[in-house]
Amino acid sequence: MRNTLRRIEWLLLVVVGGFALLLVLPAIDWFDRDPQVKEAKKQGYYYEVNADKQTFFKKKFTVDSVIYGDGKLIVYMTSEGLLSWPNLPNNIQIITDSNEVLEHQSAGASTSIFKSSGYFTFKQVPEGLKSITIFREAYGESISFPVSFEEGRESR
Repeated sequence: MRNTLRRIEWLLLVVVGGFALLLVLPAIDWFDRDPQVKEAKKQGYYYEVNADKQTFFKKKFTVDSVIYGDGKLIVYMTSEGLLSWPNLPNNIQIITDSNEVLEHQSAGASTSIFKSSGYFTFKQVPEGLKSITIFREAYGESISFPVSFEEGRESR
């Protein structure tokens, strides 16, 4: 009887510990999100965005970084909070400094219990942009993140 209770205690400890690891590990960012980020930093296409969090339908969003070069643009966004999934917008638009509106070509996201992060890819982007505005508007609510390409470039 005592042996059985001890085995049950260890089983419960392993199960609870395993669930705790499953909840905590996805919230830790140890590495770059993407091999493209590392390559973009080497080529000087990576732009860190220091944007404040904005609320859109009671969810808080921020733009982390932008990769711009070689005719494409990738926007990395994050939303944090408990039970944050699915917390990224379905689509975003970009207005260039010449008032051209760009629609994203593809997107992807990963979600954990504390954080949703994802990217939006834009192709056939004009060269020589000095700034863009990332925005989403729906049903009277909107978010807008200005990004300058003249400052904020990061290379490593």
